[in-house]
Amino acid sequence: MKKKLLFIVAACVAVCAAGVVPVLKKHHDNLPDALNDHIFHERIKTFATARDAPKVGDGELLFILPGWVPKDATNVQEKVQTDGNAKLIRFTLASAPLKLSGKSCVEGAFSDGPTLDADWWPQEVGDGAGRPDCSGEFQFRVAVKGNQVCAWTNGGRSLS
Repeated sequence: MKKKLLFIVAACVAVCAAGVVPVLKKHHDNLPDALNDHIFHERIKTFATARDAPKVGDGELLFILPGWVPKDATNVQEKVQTDGNAKLIRFTLASAPLKLSGKSCVEGAFSDGPTLDADWWPQEVGDGAGRPDCSGEFQFRVAVKGNQVCAWTNGGRSLS
């Protein structure tokens, strides 16, 4: 009898965890970094402007923005994978225009939607949205709607 009860309790815990983890994975922006790092392997940061984001040598390599992000971009939000190279970036254009390199990607630049998710990420930005940019180490997809820019990489390297 006790084994059967233990099995039922374990099954209930597993079912509950299976339902809760995906919801938490999308809506964990306000949890402490240590918890996000160890449980979800993700971290989130927000910067007032792109100038406030870390630079090389600041010790926050995960949050260095690609060179095509204008320095006066505002409301910069980043979510990064701490055990891989996936990244979401969302920001608002100010006066400086967005200048993607125009450097084409080697055949097969990804068109998949982002593997990361966040409650601030627009649902309509996904598979095939935007255009590829391979000017840096990683392939990004960059989608622009008005003055809002959403970019993501799933960690695929640029092969140039």
